[in-house]
Amino acid sequence: MKRLFTYAVLALVLSISVCAQEKIYFDENWEKTTQDKMEFYRETETKGKLTLIKDFYKNGQLQMEGLVSDATPGSEVYDGKVTWYSPEGKVVSTGTFSGGNQIGPSQTFDDKGRPLEDLVYKTDGTFKGKMYTYKDPEVSSLYNSITVYESSDSFKTIVYDEDIKGIRYEINADSKGKYETKYYGEKGKYIGTNNAGSSDGNVLVEYYYNPMRVSKIEKQKGDGTITESIIYSKNGKILQEDKKNKKDGYKTTYDETGKKIGNLIYVYDKESNYYTPQDGEDYQFNYDFSSFTAIDVYKNGSAILNKYFDENGKLSSERVLKDNMTQEIKYYFPDGRVKGTLTYKDDIPYNGTLYEEPSEKLYKDGILVISKSFMEDGKVKYEKKLNAKQTGYDSTIYDEKGNITYTYTQPLDETEGFTSQIIQYTKGKPANKAVVKGGILQSGKIKYKTDSGLKELERSGKWILLKVYSPEGKLIQDSKILAEVEDQDVYSIMSTTIQEDDLLYDF
Repeated sequence: MKRLFTYAVLALVLSISVCAQEKIYFDENWEKTTQDKMEFYRETETKGKLTLIKDFYKNGQLQMEGLVSDATPGSEVYDGKVTWYSPEGKVVSTGTFSGGNQIGPSQTFDDKGRPLEDLVYKTDGTFKGKMYTYKDPEVSSLYNSITVYESSDSFKTIVYDEDIKGIRYEINADSKGKYETKYYGEKGKYIGTNNAGSSDGNVLVEYYYNPMRVSKIEKQKGDGTITESIIYSKNGKILQEDKKNKKDGYKTTYDETGKKIGNLIYVYDKESNYYTPQDGEDYQFNYDFSSFTAIDVYKNGSAILNKYFDENGKLSSERVLKDNMTQEIKYYFPDGRVKGTLTYKDDIPYNGTLYEEPSEKLYKDGILVISKSFMEDGKVKYEKKLNAKQTGYDSTIYDEKGNITYTYTQPLDETEGFTSQIIQYTKGKPANKAVVKGGILQSGKIKYKTDSGLKELERSGKWILLKVYSPEGKLIQDSKILAEVEDQDVYSIMSTTIQEDDLLYDF
């Protein structure tokens, strides 16, 4: 009898052990699945009134462990400390819960084990503690920072390079929503303060990254008017000074050696409360102050020359002006060679080529002769030519492979809206033909692409037959509408539908 009792107890222990090791399998989205498709699995064990959950990666590495009062997958109610681990076994985060609500210490760590959050939650959901970010040499837009929360809506953030007492800026925010930013330069020297909503003068400072250096200091009046702006190079030299007073002002520009290369004089207009450029050169920097985007030259209060530069700081074009009207534009290749010249008459293109990426337009005696637009790889996607009789234009649209998808003709005068004869191509051969007058389909059939799919329009007597297809090609509308009804959203063929901006494609 005693032996039978021993066997019964042993069987019960084994049964409990097996139940404790029961596994639940999950896919990558933590949905239940079978063992052969699993990415994670779970083991549970009863701990008094609670259940200990242990989640594992597919390879058996612990992913999470913690106590719950409800172990239902996706609806777990945590109680006590819960810890999450990386696939390498490092602690990713920890949290403390009560009845499923986060309360008490909570920490998260980066892949190097450094703290990202070190917070303590209260029962009302508010918290206090610290949050961190770290400078990364491979990410040029990151500084070190530490944010200290006295409460959820009251904090102080210090953003710094290497030394938290060195070059930095500090943001203070209180529970009333008031923000204050203090700026510091090299060796922690105080520069100025910006108070959001303040009627007093403010200072704004911008910094370079890696290493952190002052790039710009801007002083403002209480109304936001900029009174002084200084731009610095990465080596600390002044690149530009812009100062304004009650009567006039100036902007002086230097190269990185400190040599003056430009000077602009302002005149203050009291009525408009605006500083007008009067004489000199206005140098405009790109976003990181590494080169210029434009140089405007003024004489007696009028711009006489605009110089524009590409993203590499190379001169791309020069615009000559007289009495604020364009006289001529010269275009340049990156190596400095002249690409083309366009002359103007009465501020309108007259002779030459207008280059406006990704298009170019050739004018002769004030008439547009050829217009082209290009794809990113340089292939022509749209071409428009004046016909031999100079009575209209012949246009062609190409697909990405260079095949013709549409040709159409247009009269010179488009005062009555888009009017054209259109031929649509399929696999290089003419397919649908259509005539459009005043933006309205008069005869034939045409297909065109929209953001929501494909539309097919066909004229049949006094009716417009309309078919609408989804992006997957499924017919979602088949109807007809009287042609006299002016509902352009339904059946009008507008010029932009088949020109540069919204090209038709070969379906």
